[in-house]
Amino acid sequence: MKKCGLLLTVFCLLSFNANAGLISPYVGADYTYSSLNFGRQNDELYADNFNSLGVVAGVKLLSWISVEGFYQQSENKDNSVHNYYVTGDSFSTKMKLKSYGVDLVSDVLNLGIVEILSSVGYGYYDADITNSIYLNGTSAKRSYTEDGNGLRLGIGGQVNLTPSLGIRAMFRYTITDMDAVKQMKDVTVGLRYYF
Repeated sequence: MKKCGLLLTVFCLLSFNANAGLISPYVGADYTYSSLNFGRQNDELYADNFNSLGVVAGVKLLSWISVEGFYQQSENKDNSVHNYYVTGDSFSTKMKLKSYGVDLVSDVLNLGIVEILSSVGYGYYDADITNSIYLNGTSAKRSYTEDGNGLRLGIGGQVNLTPSLGIRAMFRYTITDMDAVKQMKDVTVGLRYYF
């Protein structure tokens, strides 16, 4: 249901007439490098750095404020630890993180070609996790999904190469309510195309 609501919002945003006042729809693509904080209990169990790709659709409502929806998916990252619970054990994990949500992006300073940006938003996070443990000649495997919500705060900039094309870089700090992932730090670089 949440995905349907997000898609409906994006389609509504894109349905605005681009020539109506200052409203300007746009699309984009991002590369994101994420550093995750799992808390003390799970610090060694999971890989904590991820590469992700994402897509963005938004609308610039005024010259200084935009609303954009995003979808992002990370690589499937492996991690292994030995002697974690007892001597001689082996514990390995695979994790892939998917997220989608909405950000409100504001120009702190707009110099035309260069914009300094800040953002605040909501993200829904879904982690696909597979754990494998080997102990005393016996192995066990468990796959599960953990999901949660996150408050996203960001700052960054955009260089507008043309009136239709911009290169954006952002740093985001996210606080989640997930059991395993407590906070995330993202560095994002991407393109924005304005209609």
